[in-house]
Amino acid sequence: MSAERDHVQGAMMNETANEAAKPYRITVVSAGVSDPSSTTRLGEAVARQAQRYLHGHGHRVEIGQVELRGLAGDIARASVGDGISAGLQRAIDEVAASDGLVAASPIFKASYSGLFKSFWDVTDIDVVLDMPVALTATGGSERHALMPDTDMRSLFAFLRAVPVPTSLVAAGKDWDSEGLIAHEERAGEELGALILLGARRAMLEAAGAGYRHGVGMAHASGD
Repeated sequence: MSAERDHVQGAMMNETANEAAKPYRITVVSAGVSDPSSTTRLGEAVARQAQRYLHGHGHRVEIGQVELRGLAGDIARASVGDGISAGLQRAIDEVAASDGLVAASPIFKASYSGLFKSFWDVTDIDVVLDMPVALTATGGSERHALMPDTDMRSLFAFLRAVPVPTSLVAAGKDWDSEGLIAHEERAGEELGALILLGARRAMLEAAGAGYRHGVGMAHASGD
């Protein structure tokens, strides 16, 4: 019995060590329409701040990117019932395998873009369940500075994700300003802190298996 117990304990320790050795993954989901995209640029800046925070705590971090512009046709076809293409499925799988997200959308007609919303419309509702998410947006003026806290935050609340407290909008003269850089740092550090604390794993475990529909989540599930 003692040998069996030692074997089990050893296996558990190895699993914990392997889990700790895995790099965290942060994915930027951007609905930017230009190339290069200022929307993607903003999302990447926040992701790098989260990466810096986690590096400071001894963890490796990979930053991935899902550019919705190149998937616009696939998203449109999926939204009318034509099924999920291989490329779109890869993008959804990348989101599902992430430890945290940075969601980035241009502001169109005082809200997030139709492309941004359509991507989440065709994505399984459990993909970002309890996942930490930083909310970012770009616009032509400061008039819609609250859009991430009104429209985007309510969308991700419906998806049962966990938006970080600080959201940000970059518009015109904001670029490279001290204020924008400070907001990028704060949002990135908040995202990194939620990932480091294992907030997603803890909430999923507390809620129980009936809370989700079985979407694969590497770090969250411990698989």
